[in-house]
Amino acid sequence: MNKKPVEVNVSELEKILDRHLESGASLNYALKIVGHPGVGKSAIVRQAAERKNRLFIDTRLAFKENVDLGGYPVPDPTEKRMIYYRPRFIPPAEAPEGFDGIVWFLDESNRAHPTVIQTLFQIITDRRCGEHELPSNTCIILAGNLGDEDNTTITDFDDSALDGRLVIVQLKPTASDWIKWANREGIHPAVIRYLSIYPEKLWDERNINPNPRGWHQVSQAVSVSYGLAGEEELVRFLSENPGSTLEKIIISLVGMVAGSDFTSQMTRPRRISTADVLAGNREKLEGMRDGSIPSEDILWAVSGALSHLREKNELLKGDFVGEDLRELAGTLLFVGHSRADRRISFFYTLLRQCGLFSLIPAALSLLDEADRASIKAAFGAILEEN
Repeated sequence: MNKKPVEVNVSELEKILDRHLESGASLNYALKIVGHPGVGKSAIVRQAAERKNRLFIDTRLAFKENVDLGGYPVPDPTEKRMIYYRPRFIPPAEAPEGFDGIVWFLDESNRAHPTVIQTLFQIITDRRCGEHELPSNTCIILAGNLGDEDNTTITDFDDSALDGRLVIVQLKPTASDWIKWANREGIHPAVIRYLSIYPEKLWDERNINPNPRGWHQVSQAVSVSYGLAGEEELVRFLSENPGSTLEKIIISLVGMVAGSDFTSQMTRPRRISTADVLAGNREKLEGMRDGSIPSEDILWAVSGALSHLREKNELLKGDFVGEDLRELAGTLLFVGHSRADRRISFFYTLLRQCGLFSLIPAALSLLDEADRASIKAAFGAILEEN
């Protein structure tokens, strides 16, 4: 049976990579990162290599054959034998001057031909690729997709010997992690603000789109292809050009639901957002109670908050502290004061789909006495039943 990956978020993966690169060739295992397409595996490894001043070499194994890895054969008339010239896409014999080592990133490793996969064993265990030795300061990192789980085609192989030489982690990005990265990388401010307000729209694990790569591409389309550097410029363009080619490109990159919502929020923003619900925004809460906020906006925002909490719980396995508990408390506040026909539905979603029942007492303790009393009054029977 193949080794099961351990789930990590972006911050955890960055820490693992830093430690892994610092240890270098002294480790007797390699790191393999799996995850859905577009979640940022290669970008995170590249940035780790830059932090540690390592030459980054990205080799896509899905496009290689075993003979490619061995090098080009040429005759040696003196020795009367064949020798193999070193392929350019594998690490050089020595790390180039100015670099402290090499990171060899073997992407799409589980989409490679079975003979290539067997060569991985030699690369990891012997630190050789065919006849070519790797420099002593070379760090090997593999990456791949999930197969049936993310609708990608992978090579069907079961090699427990290879698995035994790997640490396998599955990257599951969170909006907060991605937004920190986006700020560092100069992602378009409109994309950053939208995902700060609607964090559940960063990626859809079940439908693949939207995903972090797609939002990066949206940023590129807006700022590079259309030259709209700021949010005001984007809003003006979308307002003056309804149904534009830019809208079609955005929808193509992140999907119909997220793409259409992104463009509509630029020109016709909702009165309440997912971020308002998670923060327990009092002004928006009063707007919900007095009916000044449209019902559709409330439904969208609360549903978004529940989706965000569900995905966070899947990643954290119930280990909610600090800001995580405050987001649950804010959501409870809005759920508890929703109109009666939605209140029970929202609450059962929180209990059944999000799996957060055991955390409700801790979250309630963050609210004031009046709010705690009203929520307990609304859901007392359900809380006792569960």
